[in-house]
Amino acid sequence: MRNKLIIETLGTFFICLVSVLASNPLSVAAVLCAMIYMGGNISGAHYNPAITLAFFLRKKLTIKRLFGYMAAQFLAALLAAAVVGILHGHTAERSRDIVDALGESAMTGASIAWPGEFLGTFILAFVVLMVGTSRRTAGNSYFGFAIALTVFGIISTFSSLNLALNPAVQVANDTIGITGALNADDSVLKALSQEATLLAHGLPRTVLDIFFMFLGGSAAAVLFVKMFPEDN
Repeated sequence: MRNKLIIETLGTFFICLVSVLASNPLSVAAVLCAMIYMGGNISGAHYNPAITLAFFLRKKLTIKRLFGYMAAQFLAALLAAAVVGILHGHTAERSRDIVDALGESAMTGASIAWPGEFLGTFILAFVVLMVGTSRRTAGNSYFGFAIALTVFGIISTFSSLNLALNPAVQVANDTIGITGALNADDSVLKALSQEATLLAHGLPRTVLDIFFMFLGGSAAAVLFVKMFPEDN
């Protein structure tokens, strides 16, 4: 169990790091592919709480491993956010951006983003279950490419929606500012106050975004079990 959790932490950390820093979906897909082949035979290479939930509903994980994996994944997300936050810091421009963001509703664009998160996470989880758990594809060597190409295709197609498809990536992206405030150009306390206010402002949206990702992963597991009951 220890090695599985270490792999999940490492893989999720680097996926979150690249997802937050890179603007090119190819970079995200490439690192994801590498991480899948790196840890697939050890932990199953979930690196995504929504995928972990799908595996649990598929009866491929115990409740203990479900919570263990999710804890490792969210910890990795916070560590990645800390690294990026310290690198980016908190500038005067960031302060102005926060003021602008606080003047807008956190739910702007949600009616479009939520279906995107649901559908994107759904097809991602379904592909993972098909190439990673089905007897029809047992022993294949293309599982990493199939999953990475799915992520690349979805992110590229819906680039304007800035989809996460992964609750850990969402958490990393939304908590960068807290550690960035520790490297503020001006007052650290003022920067922390601004970042905490922004985090609280966007929290309902973050929670609902993550809910739709989990819903997508769950729907994929339910469909898989209905389609292939003999695989259970």
